[in-house]
Amino acid sequence: MVFVSSLTPPEPPKTTALQNLKAQPHRIFFFAGVMQGLLFVSLLGFVYTGLFSLHVSLGLYHAYAMAFVIFTQFFAGFLLTVFPRYLARPSVAQKTYMPIVWLINGGGVLFIALSLFSQKATLLAMAFIFVGYCLLFKTLWQMQKASHVSAKKDTTWMLVAFAFGMLSQLLFFADFFVDVYRFALGSGFYLYLFLIVLIVSQKMMPFFTSNTVAGYTINKSTYFLESVFAALMLKVLLEGCELNAFVADSALFAIVTYELFKWRLPFSKAPAILWVLFLSIWWVPVAFALFVVHDFSALLSASIYIEKAPLHALALGYFTTVLIGFGTRVILGHSGRTPKADAYAITLFGLIQAMTLLRIFAGIFPQIGYMHAILTVAGLWILIFGLWAKRYIKILFEK
Repeated sequence: MVFVSSLTPPEPPKTTALQNLKAQPHRIFFFAGVMQGLLFVSLLGFVYTGLFSLHVSLGLYHAYAMAFVIFTQFFAGFLLTVFPRYLARPSVAQKTYMPIVWLINGGGVLFIALSLFSQKATLLAMAFIFVGYCLLFKTLWQMQKASHVSAKKDTTWMLVAFAFGMLSQLLFFADFFVDVYRFALGSGFYLYLFLIVLIVSQKMMPFFTSNTVAGYTINKSTYFLESVFAALMLKVLLEGCELNAFVADSALFAIVTYELFKWRLPFSKAPAILWVLFLSIWWVPVAFALFVVHDFSALLSASIYIEKAPLHALALGYFTTVLIGFGTRVILGHSGRTPKADAYAITLFGLIQAMTLLRIFAGIFPQIGYMHAILTVAGLWILIFGLWAKRYIKILFEK
């Protein structure tokens, strides 16, 4: 005779929303990145409208905060999730990443508070952020060292980019005492932010496409990243020394454009969650084409004014689209949902493209309502991230 037990398995222990948020690195870092982004950009908008005044330069506030308080947290959430997979290592323990969360976000809030009173006082906040960043780098580096997998090229390049992020922060510190702002900005924007996003893009976009679109074959250049890195180094050095970067910008435009044509990303065959990412990376040739136009016109002593249009083509068109795109994929995939972009998500991606175009035109044609355009862009940024948070951030609090 077979006896069937009447005992039911015990229910899993109940958890709070906060415990769920802290349970995985992508959850807490994505949430914190969105909150900090909304906070920093809102204050920036208030400064432009004259409602607040800062005791720090807008260059420091805007560039440093966006790079090391906001974008770094999205990088942390993504890389602390995928590094263990790439390197066949255990998942990162909560006790390892939570101190990084507290240091970067505590430093971010302190940076805002101190920027209202004294630029030199913000050094204290930047020190907290730097320590958190170093702990993040150490965590990624230890996974790299402990891994026995043979394919470490992409993770090695990511660590190289993170090392330049560390150098950039040290240069921002040094800029309080000696003028090295151009080198701090260049190394942080190109050799850290741009390089990280490009490394992830060249690894994940063709990979996702090959797994999704029947018949697609990955076709990447062997030395693509090496070529881009060399040209970026030249650009940072030339611009840091206030020299014309025509050679570097032309090389970057040619290298990236050639590579994208080689990839043959199938826009028409890919689902929306993929083709929006394909769209994002085409902002890179647009940005460097604008740089080339400016550089060449300057060589002819007839400089065409483009303000910061190329930088925002990268920061808004490329970085932000990739951030929202990969963020959506990770949140949906890790919650057991199918990664997809419905009409709601596609609308958000469309708004990002409109915001990017508006910021580019504001830079090229500043005489046509420049300040109104800047405030509109800030408002759109807040709207986009607010709507994205409304739909996706709540998932981070679920079990």
